[in-house]
Amino acid sequence: MKIAFYGSSLLSSYWNGAATYYRGILEQLARHGHRIAFYEPDAFDRQQHRDIDPPDWRAWWSIPPRQTR
Repeated sequence: MKIAFYGSSLLSSYWNGAATYYRGILEQLARHGHRIAFYEPDAFDRQQHRDIDPPDWRAWWSIPPRQTR
């Protein structure tokens, strides 16, 4: 099964306590044969505070912030 997951961040736990839960749940789903895509906003400087490198069991995308007028 292909699973698209939208969350605050997979690679950074900076102001994001849920990152460890995302990592554990999604890694186990990938081990069971599911294909994981994780989408996260580029917000709160999380991209500059990564705890881990992108894991090999997932596809990952950072969504740039929208420009305000």
